[in-house]
Amino acid sequence: MSENNNKSSDNPLDALRSLLGGGEEAKRIEAIEERFENEQILAQDIAAVLAEAIEIRNKEDSKLGKTLAPTIEEALRSSITRNPQPLSDALFPVMGPAIRKSINNTITEMMQSLNQTLENSFSIQGLKWRLEAKRTGKTFAEVVMVNTLVYRVEQVFLIHKETGLLLHHVSHDPALTADADVVSSMLTAVQDFVRDSFASNTSQGIDNLRMGDLEVMIETSPDVVLAVICRGNPPRSFTNEVQETIEHIQQLYASELQAFEGDTEVFEKVSGNLEPLLVQDFKGNTKSSPVKAIVLLASIALFIAWWVGSSAIQGNQSQTAWNNYITQLQAEPGIVVGHVNIQGNQYTISGLRDPLSVDPYTLLSNHDLGTQTVSFHMQPYHSLQNEFVLKRAYKRLQPPESIKLSYQDNVLFIQGATKPNWLDNAVTKARYISGIHRVDSTQVSFIKPPTVHKTKPKPIPISRLISKPEVSFSSPEKKVLKRSLTDAEILKLAIALLKPPSSIQMSYSNGTLFVSGLSTKAWVEYANSNYSRIEQIRRLFVSNHSIKKENS
Repeated sequence: MSENNNKSSDNPLDALRSLLGGGEEAKRIEAIEERFENEQILAQDIAAVLAEAIEIRNKEDSKLGKTLAPTIEEALRSSITRNPQPLSDALFPVMGPAIRKSINNTITEMMQSLNQTLENSFSIQGLKWRLEAKRTGKTFAEVVMVNTLVYRVEQVFLIHKETGLLLHHVSHDPALTADADVVSSMLTAVQDFVRDSFASNTSQGIDNLRMGDLEVMIETSPDVVLAVICRGNPPRSFTNEVQETIEHIQQLYASELQAFEGDTEVFEKVSGNLEPLLVQDFKGNTKSSPVKAIVLLASIALFIAWWVGSSAIQGNQSQTAWNNYITQLQAEPGIVVGHVNIQGNQYTISGLRDPLSVDPYTLLSNHDLGTQTVSFHMQPYHSLQNEFVLKRAYKRLQPPESIKLSYQDNVLFIQGATKPNWLDNAVTKARYISGIHRVDSTQVSFIKPPTVHKTKPKPIPISRLISKPEVSFSSPEKKVLKRSLTDAEILKLAIALLKPPSSIQMSYSNGTLFVSGLSTKAWVEYANSNYSRIEQIRRLFVSNHSIKKENS
């Protein structure tokens, strides 16, 4: 037996209900319960009547809109954050015309104001007004407006007649909107006071109020009061326009005004009827000639065009010169341009530069660029190009005029005639020059030292010794014996003493005897033990790579 039958048997009322209703009653109850418990079915039922329910609720009051406003705002904000393109596409047909209309109105007002100011500036009257502005401390624009203004509508108030509440307000100055409720209450209080104190008919009221150059025009209808604040003296035609406006508002919003209970949101769209009243008129607008303004504007436009054109030409020329300079700098050997930074008229170049390359500053004059506009941050490095390796070899080795150096494929070639000691030093130093892996000196010939011939000095006559006793009696022969030996003579003595094999090359310089080539270890030890026998030799330099091991 099923669980439902068990429950029915336990409860007599359920059993009776089952007998009376049968199985159909239970099925209907289960269907109703499922309709309310199943969210999908319940959502379908609500969706079927949702539009009608919203329409009925909106007719009762505006609570539904206020409740949904935060949700809609959050949904719009989330949609714009995620992908603003759909909303932009939807608003494009509306925003484009609105923006163009706003720009056109702004340009028209600016041109009208500029035309009027220019006309008044280039006249005797304009000079008088400038003096007046300087004397009174006002701006020239304020003085021009006061002296040329016929009338101008400053503000427009739409007030509910029965309650005195402000329904809507428009003004040239948005800052005045904050005080609109206060002004509306004041106008209502003044009108009530005058009606209660002086008017026999309660339907009558104040038509106009004047305070200095300000005039308040008041027009009434059965449900609203329209107060227009003007500066100056508006024409009769404007009064008719105010009357037509309040009649149109009364007819358009009759039902809303009669059912008004304090909610002013329904009257937001009335600004389209009130804003046309914000008009102004100046003296001589119909008779003034815009020739001066046109001429001045044309002159200004021509000057701006000339200035922009000349600046563009100079900018293009400067940019072309700069590009040519960078191209030449990149082509210079020994210079690597890494980064170029431009900030206004200041250029900064960073990269690498071989100290033997051309100075970048010297190239600026070729492109009419000043040194004060360019700064360099170049790190030194050794370029392995042939010309720089050769320059470093000449600078480091300092060869005599009889020697010629050349470089190719990491080999330094030495040609010419020189002394042995210079060649030995050059070979040693060349090994520490970047880019030189080997030295080829096979085409070097040695210069033989000149033969020294000893000559006996001539005897000094006795007469000279007698006539000049102060002269030293030292014999010339002793001076010759005490003279210092040349490097070649010292080298010759060393060769005679040490007797090097034919595979050994020896040179002498500044107290050091240099030995290179191939030899046995025994001969090197012999040289180390006997080189000091020559007084002038203080040190023996033997290359580690020149020792040849003996096989035996």
